[in-house]
Amino acid sequence: MKGNWIGKYWYSGNVPDRLKERKTEFELTIENHLNSKISGKVSDDLETGGTPGIGSFSGKIMGNRISFVKRMPVRSYFLPDGTNIEEDKPHRPIYYKGILNAKENSIKGTWRFKFGIEFLNGRLAIYPSTKGQWEMKKVIISQ
Repeated sequence: MKGNWIGKYWYSGNVPDRLKERKTEFELTIENHLNSKISGKVSDDLETGGTPGIGSFSGKIMGNRISFVKRMPVRSYFLPDGTNIEEDKPHRPIYYKGILNAKENSIKGTWRFKFGIEFLNGRLAIYPSTKGQWEMKKVIISQ
């Protein structure tokens, strides 16, 4: 499992069509894999709509099932009119789960943000539960 993986994620569910059509590319590096626990770094591709910064993730692998929480250093979200906002504070946690295909060195699954409420600049901000799909493949270096 250790090593570099490349993949993409996209929105599904109740989001504007332009978000459903956009696939954001990312690179994930599993740096630690001890027993069933994994952790490492992740970065999104900015040109395909990703969140800035180098993030971290931690989670577990049980059999062919993987689950992890992705944490990015910059908060990025969309307003109802489609405007993208970025703030210099940590992004809300993103929860990933998927199924490993060992034969193809690939993983496919779903991701989601949990429903949230907070005060933002003196106003109540409500974050709806948002979800999507993702897939990634291990980078195999041929010698």
